[in-house]
Amino acid sequence: MTQATAFPHEYVKAYLELIAEHFPGETTLNQLRILQYIGMRCSQGKGHTSHKEICEALGLTPSMVTRAVAAFMDAGVLREETDPADGRRRFVSLNPNRPGNGNLNAQVVTLAHQHFVTDRRSPD
Repeated sequence: MTQATAFPHEYVKAYLELIAEHFPGETTLNQLRILQYIGMRCSQGKGHTSHKEICEALGLTPSMVTRAVAAFMDAGVLREETDPADGRRRFVSLNPNRPGNGNLNAQVVTLAHQHFVTDRRSPD
C-alpha cells in the first residue's frame, strides 16, 4: 500500500475510534451525518435546527431523521424542544449537559489537521 492510500485509511480509522469513544454501540453513517449537521448548525450560533432542515440539507427521509435523533436523545447526546410558535415543529440541539459534546467538533478538526496538513517545504 502506498503512502497516499494509507494516509486516508489511518485518518478514517482514527476518526471512527474518536466517534466510538463518544458514542458507544453501533452508529450508522446517516446518524453521523445527522449529528455532524446538528453540531455544525449549533456552532453557527443558531443553537438548534429542525427535523425538516435536516431532511432537506441531507436528503434523508423524516423517519430516518426521527429514528437517529431518538437514538441520540436516548444516549443523552441531543435534546429536543417544541417550537413555542408551532407545537408541531421540534428543534434539535446538542445537549449542553453531556460532557464532551463541545469537544467533539474540535477533536475532529484537530484530527483532520494532524492527518492532512503537512509541511510543504522541500527537503533540505
